[in-house]
Amino acid sequence: MHRPHKSHLLDIYLSSSILICLMFLFHQTYLDEWVASHFFSVPQQWIYRDNFFLEKILHKGGVIFTIVLLALFIGRWLTLFKKSDQKLQRDYIGFIIVASLLTILSIFFLKQYSTLPCPWNSQAFGGGTIPPPLWKMFSSDLPSAHCFPGGHSSGGYAFLSIYFGFSFIYGKRMFITCLPGVLIGLTFGITQQLRGAHFLSHDIATILISILCSWLTSLIFTYRLKKQLIS
Repeated sequence: MHRPHKSHLLDIYLSSSILICLMFLFHQTYLDEWVASHFFSVPQQWIYRDNFFLEKILHKGGVIFTIVLLALFIGRWLTLFKKSDQKLQRDYIGFIIVASLLTILSIFFLKQYSTLPCPWNSQAFGGGTIPPPLWKMFSSDLPSAHCFPGGHSSGGYAFLSIYFGFSFIYGKRMFITCLPGVLIGLTFGITQQLRGAHFLSHDIATILISILCSWLTSLIFTYRLKKQLIS
């Protein structure tokens, strides 16, 4: 039976604590606005907002890339049912699929109720909305802004599940498995920051949620396997 390894839990707790601190730091001290100001000018507004490569290739094309990548994982997972000696790998691929989908869907849901605006809607950059403090990010007293956490970057950071799934299923670290989630997430996240669609803290929140979804997936797998043993 798979059990959360000490390194698996340490990675989740430590990284989550650091990310929460960073998210508060960037949002509450206006470091978010300072970073975003490098991509904004008064005459041009958001310099890279309509850049063809960023908008068409990395933004819209990135959505298709994420869907294809998930489809490949699902296809691989289905083929492993024909091989009785590949249960561990099947569980690993299954973990990646569940955690990745949980991340993407959770962020989609949270964005519907978030009160934090995008940079291009923020008062600091000519918009009409003043970003509220983080503890009011889902306040019913404020209008929804639909811009937090970072949605597009979730299509990359969701695949941090490749690392956390390996740590949980196989009981050991393999840091190279971080690379797909980190590289794709950074690419998608920086794309939207350059365009003025997200603050840096929005993507930090996305990374945090992706890690928590991997932790939740490990709990689901542990519960399912315990139930199988009892029955």
